[in-house]
Amino acid sequence: MEKQLFIGVRISRNLENELNNPAPGTEGYLRPDDVNYLQIVSWGEEKFIGRYVNDGFPVVEIEKVSRDISNILKLIIPGHRVMEHSVHIYAFGDM
Repeated sequence: MEKQLFIGVRISRNLENELNNPAPGTEGYLRPDDVNYLQIVSWGEEKFIGRYVNDGFPVVEIEKVSRDISNILKLIIPGHRVMEHSVHIYAFGDM
């Protein structure tokens, strides 16, 4: 089973509602095929928003990706605060 590393936030019902009404002009920050933007992925019953990283991704860059995710979410959802401890690394594979 092939796995990919994903850095992101689990989407709660509240966050999903906020993502359904993004700030005007920010829809482009959610692009499933572009690694420079955020992606929404499903894993079982859960949904996550974040970014895939390549195998061998430098550890020192993880904090930068975490900050990028938080900052982009703040642009998409003004007033939304992403707590540092809510950004996690997941290993997603075929189900």
